[in-house]
Amino acid sequence: MFRIAAHSFGAPDQVLSLETADRPLVERGQVLVRMRASPINPSDLIPVTGAYRHRTALPFIPGFEGVGVVADVGEGIDPVLIGRRVLPLGTAGCWQSWKTLPADWCVTVPEDLDDDEAATAYINPLTALLMVRRLAPKPGDRIGVTAAGSAIGRMLIRMLAARGARPVGIIRSFAARQSISTECAEVVEEGCSLPALDSGLDAAGGAPGTLLGAAIKPGGLLLHYGLLSGQPLSHAGQASMTLFRLRDHVHAMPREAFHNAMSECFSEIRTGRASSLIEASYPLEAFRAALAHNRSSGRRGKIMLRMQPYT
Repeated sequence: MFRIAAHSFGAPDQVLSLETADRPLVERGQVLVRMRASPINPSDLIPVTGAYRHRTALPFIPGFEGVGVVADVGEGIDPVLIGRRVLPLGTAGCWQSWKTLPADWCVTVPEDLDDDEAATAYINPLTALLMVRRLAPKPGDRIGVTAAGSAIGRMLIRMLAARGARPVGIIRSFAARQSISTECAEVVEEGCSLPALDSGLDAAGGAPGTLLGAAIKPGGLLLHYGLLSGQPLSHAGQASMTLFRLRDHVHAMPREAFHNAMSECFSEIRTGRASSLIEASYPLEAFRAALAHNRSSGRRGKIMLRMQPYT
């Protein structure tokens, strides 16, 4: 089989390589999934740099979300799963032809969702869903959202608006303003004065996150879930700041609750609130071109890696 792997830490375009490997053996309680598609996410590339080297084993195979078809099952697993389209979640490793994992980390994909919708149904949709649940906004609440023009920023804005809240989108550029102008009535550029806010969702850290925290009423909740600025969140004003990491929440959830949450994500995708735009697709062996496209300025959608039916 083929896989993309890093045997040392560093810049992804320098340390990742396409290599062949033996198809993994299926152990008791596991399933073998033939991968079909997996998007490129920041969370796939950050471990490659060594940012989390204390908990990243080498060789590291990126890909925390994707879609595939169950090809075989291990002892103790019902063979009825064979042929079922699933999301093989819980660990990295979707950037390869085959992936083994515990059967209870496979989420069955509804037939009405295509592969692109399925492959992008986990990281951004579930993060957005769980954070909005955590905020529990009341109708009329004004909620600041940094990186509002990003894929997850737009999901958050749609989900908040659907619950009657008043999202305030904080954006970096005029192009970002154009991308959300039809979805967010109130848009503010980074560095400009913010209105008084009830709570906030921060993907930026640094100055944008600090300004967001300062605009939140005393005791209001600030959920900090990203560091796009590359700088830490130095101060949250009088807001109550909480770090949100999807991995921590997912691994702490009872498995039934996790599967129920994914079903809700599928529903949000059907409404369009959690849908993802796919800008381009590349075969696995063209991953370097895919990474270059992913880095390009002006990119508006996800870059998808597609796996051919390798043996």
